[in-house]
Amino acid sequence: MPESYHDIYSNPQFPSSIFNIDRKYTAALLSAPDDKQQEMIAEQLVGPDYALHLLLAAAAAQQLAVEWTEATKHWSPPLTLDLSKCSIDCADECVQIPKQRLLRFWFYSEDVPEDWREGYSDRFFDLTVTIDADSLIIQHTSGPSR
Repeated sequence: MPESYHDIYSNPQFPSSIFNIDRKYTAALLSAPDDKQQEMIAEQLVGPDYALHLLLAAAAAQQLAVEWTEATKHWSPPLTLDLSKCSIDCADECVQIPKQRLLRFWFYSEDVPEDWREGYSDRFFDLTVTIDADSLIIQHTSGPSR
């Protein structure tokens, strides 16, 4: 684990990101043996202000991955979404009407996405989770985009 969330606070690849969690830490967060351990890891990764938001987003993303995996199990080849191999970025958005502060979490699977204009490789997938920062209500989940 990094010393603090400041070690992973920004992502130069996505300048609007308020924090970035490298995929090498995601597996530990998702496989924590209990809630207390998971909370401790989340707080270490993003600090106390965003830890609960991260945990809610991770749970929503895991549920979405399960739903997609189940729905596509008869595809050839079946779709596999392994969130433990994802990096996680988060952007803070303010919506004026109604006045809300939203956190948009992006779970993405590949080290370096290809050029945005040319699409992504076959190994890339992403899921997004949008949470109302104050009420902690999940507003929207989507993905994968490919």
